[in-house]
Amino acid sequence: MSSEKQKIIQEFLRCPSNRTLLEEFKATNSGEIKLIIDSKFKKYYQNYRILSYLIKALHYESKHFDRKLRDYRNRNQLVLTSDLIYVEKSYTDPIVLSKDIVDHISSDNLFHILRKLTDRQKEILSLVYVNQMTDNEVAQHLGITQQAVSKTRKNVIKNIRKEINHD
Repeated sequence: MSSEKQKIIQEFLRCPSNRTLLEEFKATNSGEIKLIIDSKFKKYYQNYRILSYLIKALHYESKHFDRKLRDYRNRNQLVLTSDLIYVEKSYTDPIVLSKDIVDHISSDNLFHILRKLTDRQKEILSLVYVNQMTDNEVAQHLGITQQAVSKTRKNVIKNIRKEINHD
């Protein structure tokens, strides 16, 4: 008999009523007691198989869920662009509800600071951080040089940091 079968039988016999029935059967060798033990063991074994199946299914599904979650997080990364601005980067979902960076800010302080920026500065930040465009793409889109985009973006971030630290 295999060790797994032995473990199942041992677990079945840990129940005091099952052990008592087995001892009665050994003493009397009664057919009725044998049928009772057999029916109880069949129910126990059926429950064991169902439980075993559920454990395996849960294990598989949890691994599958974890894989799907990791794939989702790899596709939809949160990108920290500075200490101030968090934007969700999505490679699969091109639909963005608002193109204006101000609409994506949850901090009241940062919101008021961004509202003070010029339209050109807000447009550059929105194109870079909301639309996930590179400096070269922004430059082509606006008809200016890549250096101008980079310089504007860096200066705006530097000024925002100063204002936040000043308050």
